[in-house]
Amino acid sequence: MYICICNAVTEKAVRECARNGVCSLDELAAELGVGAGCGRCRDCASELLRDLQRPGNTLSAAGA
Repeated sequence: MYICICNAVTEKAVRECARNGVCSLDELAAELGVGAGCGRCRDCASELLRDLQRPGNTLSAAGA
């Protein structure tokens, strides 16, 4: 699933960044460009990143 249409960022790419230590939306934006276009994806990307950081999450690169 696409998280950011403007920069063609997928959920898989966000999961990979989280697994590699990205902890904030600003870091995600720097890494993938999330939110650099229209900005509509920022809430969704932030929520996904927060979910991936929850205890017990395996940070799987596979999509949900």
